[in-house]
Amino acid sequence: MNCRRCGEILNANANFCWSCGASQVDASSPETIAVPVVNASEPSRGDFDQGPRLSHPDELVIVSGATAGRRFELAKEITSVGRHETSDLLLDDVSVSRHHAVFTRTASGRITLRDLNSLNGTYVNGARVEETTLHSADEVQIGKFKVVFWEATT
Repeated sequence: MNCRRCGEILNANANFCWSCGASQVDASSPETIAVPVVNASEPSRGDFDQGPRLSHPDELVIVSGATAGRRFELAKEITSVGRHETSDLLLDDVSVSRHHAVFTRTASGRITLRDLNSLNGTYVNGARVEETTLHSADEVQIGKFKVVFWEATT
């Protein structure tokens, strides 16, 4: 799904654009209420910012699971994800395979995600995938963990 105002790629169920803030739903619907953010405060314990920072490398933000709120930079060519202690991104839960998936940086600089024949599968924006190229704000589910991918900005 693309933003109605700026064309940015969004999750299929996004209500607002993460880039420009435009509403993505019909505001005339009786069950839709748009509430603008007037004053954003610093995240407190248990409340964290899952959006992109102004300037950042390619990164993942863990939004559910035991380590929610943690940011993980995708700095390597290949970043392994799993329950095994040697995984670059260790997700310690039985719903995650020992060697679950890998994030790979392509020659063009894009990030791809490939499932390693995991038992529970790997999902991007709710759809099971074997391999896919990621875009900003894509939600990746690995076991019971959900992470949001943010492309690098300068």
